[in-house]
Amino acid sequence: MPRTPTRKSSATNQADIARAAKVSTATVSRVLNNSPLVREEVRARVSRAMDRLGYFPHGAARALVLKRSWTIGAVVPTLDSDIFARGINALMNRLRDNEYTLIVSSSDYSLETETKLIRRLLERGVDGIFLVGAERRPEALDLLKRSGKPFINAYISGRSDAGPAIGFSNREAAAAIVDHLVGLGHRRIGMFAGITKGNDRAAERLAGVRARLRHHGLKLDPAWTFELPYTVQAARVAFGELVQAGHLPTAIICGNDILAMGVLFEAASRGVKIPRQLSLVGFDNHPMTEHVRPSLTTIDVPADRMGELAADALVAAIADGTPIRSVVLKAPLLVRGTTAEPRRD
Repeated sequence: MPRTPTRKSSATNQADIARAAKVSTATVSRVLNNSPLVREEVRARVSRAMDRLGYFPHGAARALVLKRSWTIGAVVPTLDSDIFARGINALMNRLRDNEYTLIVSSSDYSLETETKLIRRLLERGVDGIFLVGAERRPEALDLLKRSGKPFINAYISGRSDAGPAIGFSNREAAAAIVDHLVGLGHRRIGMFAGITKGNDRAAERLAGVRARLRHHGLKLDPAWTFELPYTVQAARVAFGELVQAGHLPTAIICGNDILAMGVLFEAASRGVKIPRQLSLVGFDNHPMTEHVRPSLTTIDVPADRMGELAADALVAAIADGTPIRSVVLKAPLLVRGTTAEPRRD
């Protein structure tokens, strides 16, 4: 006797589920909408029927009814970075605890691309948006404000003109690095910054170093100051040029740990002793910084905490309109093996 073909999931509807579970279609609808009015035994029976028939609720239709998609959008500069990956992971885990799904996009440090991605996420009906930094195009801000969706900026301290922020002061963290080096006796200090165009975090770190050096009666020498892509190779090339020029500073501040590790590797290959001949400071507290030798002095960026707090704030804003408030976290300096008193020429 020929077997009856299995019903395709696309043809299965709520009436089929109701018959299989021996309940009304209204009860199936309540289960799909997580109604507290359904007894657990009935909910389990309906769920088993949906699994058996291969039924998946239509997300768009459900979103129209509930006026909520249970999704959050995130746009980050890159996922090829531990500091953003950690923040996104913490955000995703916390959202998952609240039954939300995270959609992640990468702008590759382009404000134009970020604007397009924000538009696409809003068109997909996300309930809220997580962003990095506060520098963005006016049309992006207009999109966000007209949508009425809650959004939050991270990795930077509060900027009311661009919306609420959960992060830390890049400028103050940079100042702490300068104070540490000057306290050790350094006066000839250079910086390998990130590219500041379209990156307010890199710009704030560079500005913070300049301002704090002025406070101490010092300044960044242009010959020791570079804006570089966040790659090991870029830092190695730049440091090699300084060595060949024969006029090294006694300390270099790097805009992130990847640049600092590039300097560390190139210094080792060229016989420059760290920290005896050159002190070195990074930024972010990448997991590898504690294990390289010497271990890297760096700023401990609270990426995980930012992700958790952002998730909590977005969920509360979506649920009952709770205003998202800016939060400034600490980003302490971790003094390790790459900083010491300057060499005596």
